[in-house]
Amino acid sequence: MKTRVISALAGVALLLVILTAFHSVWFNVIATIVYGITLTEIRRTFKENNTDVVFVMMFIIGAYYLMQPYMIQLNPIVIAAFFMVCYSTSVVFNFHSVDFKTVSSSILFAGYALIGFYSILNMKTNMPYEQFGWDSTFMFVMCCTIAWGADIFAYFAGYFFGKTKLAPTLSPKKTKEGAVGGILGSIVLTWIFFFLYCLVKPLLEGTGIIYTITGKQLMLLAVLGVFGSFFSMFGDLFASAVKRQTGIKDYGNIMPGHGGVLDRFDSVLLVAPVVSALSFVVVNRGGIFNV
Repeated sequence: MKTRVISALAGVALLLVILTAFHSVWFNVIATIVYGITLTEIRRTFKENNTDVVFVMMFIIGAYYLMQPYMIQLNPIVIAAFFMVCYSTSVVFNFHSVDFKTVSSSILFAGYALIGFYSILNMKTNMPYEQFGWDSTFMFVMCCTIAWGADIFAYFAGYFFGKTKLAPTLSPKKTKEGAVGGILGSIVLTWIFFFLYCLVKPLLEGTGIIYTITGKQLMLLAVLGVFGSFFSMFGDLFASAVKRQTGIKDYGNIMPGHGGVLDRFDSVLLVAPVVSALSFVVVNRGGIFNV
């Protein structure tokens, strides 16, 4: 437990430092590097060591989309053609040394992770700093707050009150009581973080607009907390399902006591598309929950 706490605190400190670069190209570079680490974890998970071309292909495609605002815009058919050629040739030329099922599973899982990372970057693309200030950063931190908050509150609620197993085969320690605690905890954390953001936003650079806290905004945050924590638990269970079927304990060991990137961001990857979709509402209405 001590190792997990120290590692978590170090991870949060590192994340806060990285957030200072959220509106620059360096955040996209960091996201691309983290995606590359994720690919190595996926490769190790499915034990597919004979298809370097496939993983290089997925990294190139991932880097293109994660760095898209700073790249030459290509017709989607060009990316599709590149994918199909690399995918088919890697299987044909390695027919006797690869398993088509594991190669396909690796690609699908890599695409799943890519959508999650792309959703995070889409927030800042959809909410440019010049118009919204640090609002997009708020949305990203909200993803992490919901995902990790649900996990923490679910753990303690399950520890003290848990009796009914939620998914005994996938994750024996998770309980329905813990799930309820995770949802309620996410709602409270989104409220607290929104209060704090409204307090510090006048001190931040950037245009943006400060909004007073209303009951309607708190209701929207509560809805976001419920749906976000629900998808957070599903993301966690999905990652657990893959681990159970592939016979591994952790995806990696980059964070002592927590495992790899996929172990720590499994829930964030599924929450991010939900919150990113909400950013469209923010853009259409002019600012954070000004609806």
